[in-house]
Formats: sequence, C-alpha cells, structure tokens
Amino acid sequence: MPSRRAALAVLALSGALAACGSSPPVNYYTLQIPTPLQAPGAAPASASFLIEVQPVTLSTQADQPQLMVRTGDGSISALYSERWSSPLGDELRNALSDALTRELGALDVQTVKPGPDAPVWRVQTDVQRFELVSGSMGQLDATWRVRPVNTKGAGVLCRSVVTESVPDTAVGSLIAAQQRAVVSLAGVMASAIRGQAPTGSASVQMMGCSALKG
Repeated sequence: MPSRRAALAVLALSGALAACGSSPPVNYYTLQIPTPLQAPGAAPASASFLIEVQPVTLSTQADQPQLMVRTGDGSISALYSERWSSPLGDELRNALSDALTRELGALDVQTVKPGPDAPVWRVQTDVQRFELVSGSMGQLDATWRVRPVNTKGAGVLCRSVVTESVPDTAVGSLIAAQQRAVVSLAGVMASAIRGQAPTGSASVQMMGCSALKG
C-alpha cells in the first residue's frame, strides 16, 4: 500500500517539522517582592516627606530583556526563555521604590502628585554591575545619591556593592538573590535619608560616601 505509506511518511515529517519549529515557553520575572501581609490593627509608618525614585541607569550589557547569566568558566549566557517582565531599569526603579516605601513609610511622587513646596527626598541610582552568577551569587554594584528637596537634611553620594549568595543553579534562586540585593540597597539608602551614616553588613559592602553640597 504505497499511498498509505507515503501518507504516513508525510505525517511523520510534518510532526518532526512542528517539533523543530516549536519554542520553549517563556518565563517572566520581576525584582519586586510581594507586599507582606499587614497584621490586623497595625498601622503602617507614615513619613513627613515623599520620595522621588528617579529612573535607574545601568550598563548596556545588563540592560537586556532576557536574563544574562554568568557561568563558572566566566562566559555569559543569554537565557532567551527567561525574561524580565519589564525593562530591567524599570524593574530596578520600581523595586527600589517599593522597598523604600516600606522602609520609610513614604509615598513615591509617581503615585501621588506633590505640591510645589512638598518635602521630597530624591533618589538617583547608577548601576555599574548587575551580576547573575549561576550557583554562586547575585551582585548589585551601584553608585547612588539621596538629596533633600524643600526639606532639611544632608545629601550624600555613596557606592555600595551588594552580594547575595545563591544555593543552587535554579533561575528562581538567582532572581530571589537579586530581589534581596535590591532590598538591602534600599536599606542603606533609607539610613542616609534618616540622617544616619550608611553602614555595611554581611551582604552590603560600603565603598565610600561623600557629602553633596547645595
């Protein structure tokens, strides 16, 4: 039955081509952590100022839609099926804003329109390195500034290197490490806004600070 065999061959070839043409599902990730549940009757802290978290700048190498993961031999792999849910600069800005809002009890001017004389702390961040190292760590190396606008306080310029360990090679572990790194970075920023000297910790290495004039 040549015709039947030919038909089966066509079906088999079609199936093979379909399998070759199919791509793996794409997974999307965010640097924002879920908002923790508030205990009944507990009122969130409320600051007397607003924060203005400005757009984050970062290197072209890191600012890619897909995850850029460094492997043990030092090479970098682009994981095209593992992507950020929005541009990485936006992910960093939004995650910093969320963390600072929780830490300080202050609203971001992106969520509420301030008056012309409203007291604001402006936050600027320039990320030099954003590393995802498989099975090793997530690292965030950033120069940042906090400056008071229409309020008392001393502005500072600092550089911090935040390193969070990764227990395995899972992509989710890398994302969780960078989420923790952003929260830790926001913590030292919040200290500066409160008028305290930013100090290092097990995960945060302070590379120096200087006062901003004016």
